[in-house]
Amino acid sequence: MKKTVLMLAFAFSIAFVGCNDKKEAKEEVTTEQEATTDVTKETTTEVESINQAWELAAITTADTEGKTLDELFPNKKPALTFEGTDSVHGTDGCNNITGTYEAKENNGIAIGDKFAVTRMFCEGVSDAAFHKALQSATSYEIKDGELNFIAGDKVVLKFKKAEAAM
Repeated sequence: MKKTVLMLAFAFSIAFVGCNDKKEAKEEVTTEQEATTDVTKETTTEVESINQAWELAAITTADTEGKTLDELFPNKKPALTFEGTDSVHGTDGCNNITGTYEAKENNGIAIGDKFAVTRMFCEGVSDAAFHKALQSATSYEIKDGELNFIAGDKVVLKFKKAEAAM
């Protein structure tokens, strides 16, 4: 009888110690997950701020020099809507466009080379100049409600927040 009681006492003590260790391990995992979540929030802040609808306010390239936006895009202004961490869609002033972009360190960006574009004919629209400017962009900045795409040290495209979603 004494052996049985001792064996049961020993088994219960091991069980209690085992349960306690699992609880501590679980608390450590939760703390690590919270730390990871905080880091993720910090690194995605800039990406989240681009996630909205933008309308073209200015284009500055050799192809568009001396022309107004109304002359370059008589039907409608180009507009882009960014969603998630890599999706973009909108219009180039004539055709609908959809594709992906890649946000890089220090506000770097690769955009415009992976677009699907409808093929409507729009006379007098500078959609090719718009695509060329997008593809030339190597970085972006968001400042005072404006999204600027920069090639080298020159702002090639300037967008303002769109009034209504596209």
